[in-house]
This record gives sequence, C-alpha cells and structure tokens, in this order.
Amino acid sequence: MKWLIIIIISSGMFSCNKKNPSEITSSENSGTFFREKLHNKELMDSLDYLVLSKGDTLAYNELKGIHYIGEQKFNGFLYYALIMSNKYNYKRASFDVYDILMHDEKFLDKKTKKMADEYLLKSK
Repeated sequence: MKWLIIIIISSGMFSCNKKNPSEITSSENSGTFFREKLHNKELMDSLDYLVLSKGDTLAYNELKGIHYIGEQKFNGFLYYALIMSNKYNYKRASFDVYDILMHDEKFLDKKTKKMADEYLLKSK
C-alpha cells in the first residue's frame, strides 16, 4: 500500500510538469515585440513625457528596453540618457551615455572620448 501511494504521488508530480507545446511556442521574438512597442505612438509619447518632465526612472528603463531590444539603441536613446543624466542626475543614465558614445571607439575623436569619460565618472 505504501508503494502504491508513492507511485501515485510521483506520477502526479511528473504529470504536472508537462507543458502543452502549443502554449510554449510563439512565432514572435522579443525584437519584434519591442519594435512594435517602438511604433506604438501612445506608449512612446507617455514614456517620453514621464522621462523628460518627471525624471521617472521606471519609464526610463522601460524606454531603454524598447530602444535596446527594438534595435534603436544609438539612434533614439542617447537623447533620453543625456536628459536623465544632466537634468535628474540619474547615475545609470550617465553610464548609458558613456556606453552609447563608446560603442564604436575607433570612430571617436578626442573631444567626444573626453565627454564619454566624463559621463563614466559621473555614473559612479
């Protein structure tokens, strides 16, 4: 009897871990998902307002995720990082400015490299 109870409990545990394959697979990857968010004007305007006028760090990080994963890291996000760093003294944004500027160091001139280094220092 004792073995029967152990077998029933064990089979119940293993059957709970089975996943339905149709629920797991998705034809949409994260890049596509975030690019769609990037083109959602209402969402982007809302995040833009919260970041620029309120210094909202949660909105900033969401905006950062949308830009980075949506493949717009360098084109659109530097502006927000500069505002958050300079206006709101957000250290993470200072590092983001450094990171964006230093992305391809071989093309940097001395003045821009110096500016990037200043933002790195500001981030500490």
